[in-house]
Amino acid sequence: MIVMKFGGASLSTADGILKACQIVKKYRKKNKIILVVSAMKGVTDQLFQVSDYLKNKKIKESLELVEKIKKQHIKVLYKFDRRPQAVKVESDIINLISRLITFIKNVSQKKITPARVDFIVSFGERLSCSVVVDALEMNGVIAHSIDASYIVATNNNFNNAIPLYKKSQHHINEILVPLIKNNVIPVVTGYIGFTHDGCTTTLGRGGSDLSAAYLSNLLGAEALYLWKDVSGFYDKDPNKNTQAIKYDKLTYSKAKSLAKKGAKIIYHKAVEPVRKKNIPIFVKSFLNPGDKGTIVSS
Repeated sequence: MIVMKFGGASLSTADGILKACQIVKKYRKKNKIILVVSAMKGVTDQLFQVSDYLKNKKIKESLELVEKIKKQHIKVLYKFDRRPQAVKVESDIINLISRLITFIKNVSQKKITPARVDFIVSFGERLSCSVVVDALEMNGVIAHSIDASYIVATNNNFNNAIPLYKKSQHHINEILVPLIKNNVIPVVTGYIGFTHDGCTTTLGRGGSDLSAAYLSNLLGAEALYLWKDVSGFYDKDPNKNTQAIKYDKLTYSKAKSLAKKGAKIIYHKAVEPVRKKNIPIFVKSFLNPGDKGTIVSS
């Protein structure tokens, strides 16, 4: 059993989503897979902007931006799926957006609290999850979307919530394990969770890595694969710095230290859950999946 996480860069275009599907198809021949997905690149930033508009009582602008997000997802969907079945996914997208619009209208004259911001920004992962499940099934892979706001219990530190292991284990055993046993790939929304009273939380920017690491721990996975738009773990962003150094191997401690210092390849909080169970992290490029990448281990 392995956990795979695809970031927003890999899910922002139809080609990227289809590449992710091909990677999943290859690995599932020898592994049971749990998939964790981020929002499409840029969507979480747009949803934070929606929240900012609401804070400034710019209701029209917030609704216009939500409409833009809806069109973006539907456009990507129809670029890879021309089947009549695609209309069902379009309907799912519209339903999610309608839910968000209703919420925005209901809170438009109220204080925009951190809890309300978390609910708004959580929709990025929900939207991408629907699109990814459709792409997998179009490619012959049975998959099922799982909203992590039903399975990942957290504290109520909105915008930067901490997952709670014991409270999540039951939900994971009840919801994820039966799917895995029956060779259905759970596609889980990264970044989000829920409080004891059912409010949606988010785990901080980069939180999809933490979601994947956390699920790896609770499921006792053999490995965690983080698929990025770069070919491994670098000390700096290689897209911005040509002098960036790539590591073939890293210890958990070194990876965590580098991440804290600004190496954005792995969210630093994602290291500890896998280190607790000595689960290796493979950082690889979804653009060049054959590249060696970086392994993080003890």
